[in-house]
Amino acid sequence: HEGLFNNNKQQHVRAQGLSVIKIPDEIDLADAGPLFCGGITVFHPMVEYSLSPLAKVGVIGIGGLGHLAVQFLRAWGCHVTAFTTNPSKASDVFAHDRVNSKDANAIKELKGQYDMILSTVNVGLDWDAYMTALKPKGRLHFLGVLTVPVGINNVFGMMEKQKQISGSPVGSPANINKMLNFAARHSIKPITEHFPMKKVNEAFKRLESGKAHYRIVLDL
Repeated sequence: HEGLFNNNKQQHVRAQGLSVIKIPDEIDLADAGPLFCGGITVFHPMVEYSLSPLAKVGVIGIGGLGHLAVQFLRAWGCHVTAFTTNPSKASDVFAHDRVNSKDANAIKELKGQYDMILSTVNVGLDWDAYMTALKPKGRLHFLGVLTVPVGINNVFGMMEKQKQISGSPVGSPANINKMLNFAARHSIKPITEHFPMKKVNEAFKRLESGKAHYRIVLDL
C-alpha cells in the first residue's frame, strides 16, 4: 500500500481493488465518513435479517447511530418509532411516532407490535418491556455496546414466542457498497457539526458533552 502525503494530510492511497469501494457522486465526501461508520452499522442488520419494507421497527436512542437508522428504515419502507427521552430528536429525523425510552409501562402497552427493535444506546433499560413489544419471532438487536449486563427475566415468554436477541458491529464490504448506493438513491446523509482541525479539542469537548447533533466532522 502506498500513499502520497502533503503536510501530514494523505491525498492519495493505492490499495488492492477488493479493499476499495467507490463513493457515489451524489454523496458529499464530508458526509461519507459518518456513513462508513454509523451508516453501515445500522444498515447491516436490515440486510442480514432480510427486513421487510412492511415491517414496524423501533429505534432506541436518536444519536449518532439512531438518527441514521431512522432515515434508512424510513427509506426502506418501514414504519419507524423513535424510543427517546428527547421529542425534538424524533422530529429531526421524521420518525413516524415517539415513545419515551424509559417509560416501561408505555412500552409494554405496545405489546406484540414490532418486528425489530434496534438499540443504539450504551445504558441499561427495561429490556423485558422491549421484548414484550416484539411480535412473535421479533428481534431485539444491539448496535450500542452496553456497559451493564442485559437482564431478561421472562425467558419463557421469549422462548414461547420464539423472540430473538442479537447484535452486530459494522458490516462487510459488499454491504457497505449497498449502503452507500442506497443512501445516494434516497438522499440519506448524516446530520453533522463541523470543526476545523485546529479546534479539535473543542470538538472533543462538544462530543463528550453529549450535545453534538449528531456526528462531528473535522475539516482538514
